[in-house]
Amino acid sequence: METPNEAALAAAGAPPSRWPAFLIVLLINAVPIVGVLRYEWSATNVLVLYWFENLMIAIATSIRIVAHRMLTRKRGHWRRGAIGGISVNDKPMKSTLLTEYAIVAFVFTLAHGLFVGVIAFMLTRNHPDDPMWQFSWTQLVRGIAAIGVMMSVELIVDIATMRSRPFAWIRDYAQRRMSRILVLHLAIIFGMFAMAMTNSPFGILYVLIALKTLFDLGGVAAQGQTIDPDAPPPSWALKFADKFAKDKGGSAAMLKDLSRQAAREKRETNEDEEIVR
Repeated sequence: METPNEAALAAAGAPPSRWPAFLIVLLINAVPIVGVLRYEWSATNVLVLYWFENLMIAIATSIRIVAHRMLTRKRGHWRRGAIGGISVNDKPMKSTLLTEYAIVAFVFTLAHGLFVGVIAFMLTRNHPDDPMWQFSWTQLVRGIAAIGVMMSVELIVDIATMRSRPFAWIRDYAQRRMSRILVLHLAIIFGMFAMAMTNSPFGILYVLIALKTLFDLGGVAAQGQTIDPDAPPPSWALKFADKFAKDKGGSAAMLKDLSRQAAREKRETNEDEEIVR
């Protein structure tokens, strides 16, 4: 059975090839490797560069959302809770897709920027005579410029095809980017602590680069994949409900709740693709 997201994507025509996205991911992740091996960038600079990459991702994703809203006028941009929703004093806040994404992405990124800055300062100060730990604005600016050029090319290509893309595409894109920001921030923090504790930066750094690259490639591979809301739950889940939630209706109540949820998701997906005049 065709899911609502698949129907929306099919209506927009064949999905674009993923190969350019794979290429961009590989090129971006090659920047710190080339910097370390060819230009002797320090481990501290690479980790700070990763934070700036997150900031650039937040900016580029916000631009994509604005461009898609302006070019398509899809109703989903103004639906509260499109990617989870934001609550203030336990009450849902009236927001747009852009607001929901930007608040989480920028607040989280800027807060962690202070933390990353302090750790980078401490690593540099604790190893004043070791170039492997020293922070360099020159190295950082070169890395930001290289990654920024590649992200700009990807952004221009996306905007050029934005008018034909459904709301489901931009919503899923924002969700993936938000998850990626959270994961990379945790990787930066734990990577910095691990390097500070072992005094051996590059062994851990290469592992971090490899994990980050695999995560980014996995995000590209997941583009366009959807979960069928009508798919039945696994048999073990039904047995679990019958055993531990029998007083609440067991598997029958579980199936009923899932059916209501699937119907709501279909309705919201169809409404999201309507054009607001």
